[in-house]
Amino acid sequence: MWKAAADLLIQGVHMLPIIAVWAIVIGAVAGVALPLAGQLFPKAQPYLPSAMGLGLSWIVPFENSLSYAIGAVILAAWTRLAQRNAASCSIPIASGLIAGESLIAALIAIACTIAGLLLARR
Repeated sequence: MWKAAADLLIQGVHMLPIIAVWAIVIGAVAGVALPLAGQLFPKAQPYLPSAMGLGLSWIVPFENSLSYAIGAVILAAWTRLAQRNAASCSIPIASGLIAGESLIAALIAIACTIAGLLLARR
């Protein structure tokens, strides 16, 4: 996906299929309309989806979105049980979990590469 975005920047928007241009326009309109609807209709704001969340949901893999959703549910429950504790600890804990997941993913990639190299020598 990122390579396609880089190619588009190099070659120009005219290289996009017309349906993709329409999708960009629809996404832009939705991205502007959602926050405006929240401002114009404050009672509806808690029920409107986040424009940023919707945009990210089209980019990040499902497992990341699922992890975000699970984390949000855990944080909501934690906040109800211990609001003061949750406010001071939630960001450092979430940051540690994200960093830990990244380190484990890197270690797995390194281990798979080493295993592949060792198997290739046989």
